[in-house]
Amino acid sequence: MLDTVDFELTAAQIGEFMVGNDYMSFFAFQQLLFDMEQDELIKGKREHHNTFYSLQDNGRTSLKYFREKLPGEMREEIAGYVRGKSWEIREKNSVRTDYTLNDHQEYAVRLQVLEDNLPQIDISLTVPDEETANRLCESWRERNEEIYAYLMNELL
Repeated sequence: MLDTVDFELTAAQIGEFMVGNDYMSFFAFQQLLFDMEQDELIKGKREHHNTFYSLQDNGRTSLKYFREKLPGEMREEIAGYVRGKSWEIREKNSVRTDYTLNDHQEYAVRLQVLEDNLPQIDISLTVPDEETANRLCESWRERNEEIYAYLMNELL
């Protein structure tokens, strides 16, 4: 699936297809992601409650050798799934949130909107506790367009 899109996919998005269509069990899917990441076929980037995966050069090379071994029906189902959900997935994955505990025991919060994997807006804030960090992330997911428009209006 990762070779059919030009953006990262979350484990949940890949799993929705693989597990949801009974190509493998949830546990086999989790093991596959782990093994592929260990073999540097894919790269996972953890952000807040999601891990975003991208295909690495080694993965592209491996796919060239094994693509034809996948049943044609499965390749068609993947293509149809991606075509049908591409816009929805791209839109959902463009809003990024993350927070980490810094050396001062405060939470560094990062709020982003990406377009073609490039930040259109990238805000960093420091807050005193994890609850506030989590609330900021949730609010950003719901109100990022409104906040972006406000900032642009005020700054221009």
